[in-house]
Parts: sequence; C-alpha cells; structure tokens
Amino acid sequence: MYKNNVGMIGLGSWGKNIFRNLETFNVLKKIYDINTEKLRNTVTFKKKIANNADEIILSKDIDSIVIASPAETHKNYIIKSLLNNKNVFVEKPLCLSLKDAMEIKRLSSEVNKIVFVGHLLHYHNGFNELKNIIKLGKIGNLQIIKANRLNFGTIRQKESVLFDLASHDISMILSITGAMPKKVKVNAIFNNSKKIADYINVLLYFENDLIAVINSDWISPYKEHRFSVLGSKGSLIFDDTKDWPNKLIFNPSYVNKENKIIYKPEKAKAILNEEPLKKEIETFLQCIENTRKPITDINEAINVQLVLDMIDKELRKKYG
Repeated sequence: MYKNNVGMIGLGSWGKNIFRNLETFNVLKKIYDINTEKLRNTVTFKKKIANNADEIILSKDIDSIVIASPAETHKNYIIKSLLNNKNVFVEKPLCLSLKDAMEIKRLSSEVNKIVFVGHLLHYHNGFNELKNIIKLGKIGNLQIIKANRLNFGTIRQKESVLFDLASHDISMILSITGAMPKKVKVNAIFNNSKKIADYINVLLYFENDLIAVINSDWISPYKEHRFSVLGSKGSLIFDDTKDWPNKLIFNPSYVNKENKIIYKPEKAKAILNEEPLKKEIETFLQCIENTRKPITDINEAINVQLVLDMIDKELRKKYG
C-alpha cells in the first residue's frame, strides 16, 4: 500500500503497539532496541533486527525513522535522522528542553523533512468530535477545561510526569483554545525522587477568563483518563477508559446568570470505533507520500514544548 521504508528505534510497552501497526502497513524494514532479547521474542522476521541504531539511521534503503525510545534519547536520534535525510515520527515528548526542540525545528526546516510528534489524541475520533461540537457552539463560551490523566505507571528516572503524561493534555488544550496561556501555576508531589515529580497539578490561565486544569499522576491507585470542557451552555466529557458508545458525553446542564444550575439530561455522542494509533501511523505515512503537513508537526510540538517549559520553570522556582 505504501512505498515508504521505515526503520524503528525502541520497543518498549508503547513501542510494541507502534510496531504492530507498522507491520500492518507492511512498511517496517529494520528495528532496533537496546534489549536484543525483547526483539528476538517479538520480531518474527529476524532479518529485520538491526545491531544498532546507526544501522537504521545511516541506511540508504530507509526513508523514515520511527523513534519510540526513552525521551532522553529523542533529541540525538532525531538530529541524526534529519542529517541523514530521513523523515521522523517521534513519540511524545518531542524532547526534554525547549532549546533542543528549537534546534530540531531549525534543522527540519533546513533539510525540508517532516517531524511528526506522537500527540495521539489528535487522531482519536472522540476528541475530534468534541472539538467539532465546540466549534458548532453547542456548549457556548468556554469557561474551564479539565484534564485528568492518572494511573499507576512506570516511574521514570530522566523525565517527570509532566513530560510523560501532561504533554498529551497540553497538546489537546492548545488545539481547543488556539492560544498560548498567559500565566501558569503548579503544585507537585515528589514521592520517589527529589527532582522527578510523580504528580503535578497545573493551572493554565488564558484570555477571556478561560482556565485549564491539568492533573497528571503515575502513582494513582486508580486509572482515569478524563478530559472535560465546561461552557456557558453545557459540557463535554471525553473519557477514554469507557467503551466506545460512552467515550464522549454531552451534558447540556449549565449555571445560569443567577448562579442556579439548570439540569438537563446528558447523552452519549456516537463516534466511530477506530484505533487512534493506527490512524496516527497511517497519517504519518500519508503525509510523507503526499508531502503534506501533519496536524502534530514540529510547530505544534514547539507550542507544547513552550508550555512544558513554562510549567517546568515554575516547578523549579517553587521546589528548587
């Protein structure tokens, strides 16, 4: 179906899902992971296993690189891939500093190659329907956005919960607001390290009194992936832990000018059941073949990185 020859670096828990989809499209030619045993237990065709990352990046037979390795390795792999004339798909976060992100943007522009960032929810039918309903004015003026992403998860040593989890929600919030926050406030819990936050609570303040609240937590005993938007005429709740018929709920209840709650029955919005990751990978392949700019391109990623940097600076200022 696609002519692109793809090399992949990294086969962690999420990388395995990317690998599965690349195999579905029959584009994966080489794969490398530091854990060779993991590769040999997963990859059916052993000829696809590379001895090191350079074998993939330097190959003239590889057109594009998919990077699903730890976040601290992203910058170097991206830079090397771009310098070797490769398009890049990189899992979030793009990298761990704004300076590195700007260097990647500059280089990608110079070599005229796509950097596609894995902000997955942009390819989820639930989130896209939520944006469509907002655009139609069904919930009125936006007032509050709430994003909760909680679960027991891998405790990272190099990146905080901010970069690991909150990047998804920041990307979604910026997509809805179409603007950058003017101010941020942050609280954090450092449970396993004095420097790596395990829980963060962030307030993003936008123009027109719009506030976004982010709670990101990888030490939660329960799982919650809930994203809600409250407006003057009602609310939308996107809950990716629910089954497909209940992932997106429209609640037309609202608070009137007399501060009384006007209750109305909520209803589920029908959305098409499609795997977001499969759509994301296919979009990447289509963008390369048609030289098309993706939604989650380097410019979108830079905006996310700018907000991450704002929050990170507040964290350092408050907690040292």
